[in-house]
Amino acid sequence: MSITWRGQSIQPFAICRASRNIDSSKPAWLLGIVLTLFFLGLCAVRADGPQLPLARDASLGNNVSPYVTKYANDLIFWHALTPQSLELARKLNRPLLMSSGYLSCYWCHRMAEDTFSNPALAKFINDHFLPVIMDREVHIEEDRSLQSFMQDTQGISGWPAVVIMTPLGYPVFGYTYTDPDSLKSSLHEFIDNWNRSASNIADSAYIDSQERRKNRSQGDAPIEGLSSLELLQLFLVQANAATDFVYGGFGADAKFPFVPQMNTLIELSALNPDAEVMGFIRLTLNSMLDSALIDPIEGGVFRYSETRAWNKPHFEQMLYNQALVSKMLLRASAVLKNERYREAGLDMLDHIVQNFKLDSGWYASSLSAVSPDGVDGGYYLWNSEQLENVLGADWMESVENRLPDEQYILPAPIAEAPGVLMSLLEHRNVRPRQRDDKPVLSWNGLVLSTMAYGAALDDRFVDEAEALANLLMREVGNDSLSMIAGDHETGLSALGTHVRLAGGLFDWWQVSGDPDVLARAVDMLIESAGRFREQGRWMEAEALLPEAGMGTIAIPDRQIPSASGQWYRLAVLMRSVDPELTEPVAETMREMEVVQSQAMRDEAFYHATFILARLLKRLSEQS
Repeated sequence: MSITWRGQSIQPFAICRASRNIDSSKPAWLLGIVLTLFFLGLCAVRADGPQLPLARDASLGNNVSPYVTKYANDLIFWHALTPQSLELARKLNRPLLMSSGYLSCYWCHRMAEDTFSNPALAKFINDHFLPVIMDREVHIEEDRSLQSFMQDTQGISGWPAVVIMTPLGYPVFGYTYTDPDSLKSSLHEFIDNWNRSASNIADSAYIDSQERRKNRSQGDAPIEGLSSLELLQLFLVQANAATDFVYGGFGADAKFPFVPQMNTLIELSALNPDAEVMGFIRLTLNSMLDSALIDPIEGGVFRYSETRAWNKPHFEQMLYNQALVSKMLLRASAVLKNERYREAGLDMLDHIVQNFKLDSGWYASSLSAVSPDGVDGGYYLWNSEQLENVLGADWMESVENRLPDEQYILPAPIAEAPGVLMSLLEHRNVRPRQRDDKPVLSWNGLVLSTMAYGAALDDRFVDEAEALANLLMREVGNDSLSMIAGDHETGLSALGTHVRLAGGLFDWWQVSGDPDVLARAVDMLIESAGRFREQGRWMEAEALLPEAGMGTIAIPDRQIPSASGQWYRLAVLMRSVDPELTEPVAETMREMEVVQSQAMRDEAFYHATFILARLLKRLSEQS
């Protein structure tokens, strides 16, 4: 699977038995709930009887996601995730088999090739399930609910995520990458149980779902009175506990860039230089730049490394990682007075323009990890014979291998070998590399933020930033702002889309001075609060599945900074520019300052974006 953990296939029957099936020993109030659910139509009806044949979803080939369209002619009759497909599952009374992935994911590719292409398995799924395929970059809230379910029930998560659900959309059991024999056996056992006891399984899935929602709400309980300094202290204590003083970064196993947390340390260093903190920042950035996490030929950053030493990357290159890491390096160069970080950040911006930019002017969502021959990272890797053909018999004097093994080589030219970089690039560029050309709007907003920062440092990015800003200005002028640029039919939208587009436009306004850009950014911030905030909680995105779409007081930082934290940061900045124009956001800011969540206190490390913004506001008020 395409994340940190990899688990073996587990039979779902054990999970079904562990669920709280309804029996006469349960208290009367619980029986009353079940009877109520039955009369409301929430319980499954009998699953036996003839099954209607399943037809293909004719719309799959025109889906906004290239990942979804590749399944249009699959042996499995996949359906897109839409209200219509969920209604069809209810009409047919079939369990859903929900699969979430993305185009650049290696293990999603392997699951498609190894497992979903099995004819016997495909026939069984078509006969007994309503299979639904979705792109996790489009259906972000539904994917998040699947990942939370997997983590809560099995302690693993990742992609592909394949989850059995009741016809009403309540999850029962999930898998990451699974071989065809194991998956077929597991699905057979589930269907046997479903045919014998569909109502009990559906009841248990519903009750378990409600309990998970309750537990998440309790973890997000409101807390008042936490000051900016208290939050900062909590963050620093937790960050220190996770710090790796040998290889840099956070954690002792897999290594992610952790950009929100690194950005916070960089900004704190700008405010109050501390030798130990700045030393850790240098250690982390130098380790990353010298490691296999960064492509030494074109300067792109891979999503993460499986190892503490940054030397076993997952070779997906995500647009958001390129934008976030580039800006982090550029900011670090200014704070730490380090020219290397500036060059690396600008090189990454060049990489974005050269390899992610579409003919339309938008930027693609990712570069695939998988080469046409099925090798993870095959585009980037070499063997000794290939390097000898390009660089000659003494190639080992010209490059170093960034990987720990000898099966594959990720060559990094040494400084004393001129011309090697261009030779490797020339020969590598003829290799095919799959790109997901789906332009995710929020990630394009992140690119504009970085491009604007780069344009202030180097004139060659001014035109690129202006062109992207013009596209965004046209897009946000539409009545419906979707997840994907130009997609005005799906109708799905997210808080992160609004906030990151507003952030990109605001950063471009700081360079261009265009008042229309500032006004549009302010409008988007105001609109996002009206659309995605209710009773003091943020909704991350519109959702179709019943366990998705929970409101939270504070959204945590993930690999992309928190949407609610970014909202507050932007509100602070915009208020400092024009308090009158931004008065509609003032009350929401006050609410966010007064009420935090228990999760923010317990896991301050994952709320770095908001904590830093609140600290900066406090300091500005004192100055």
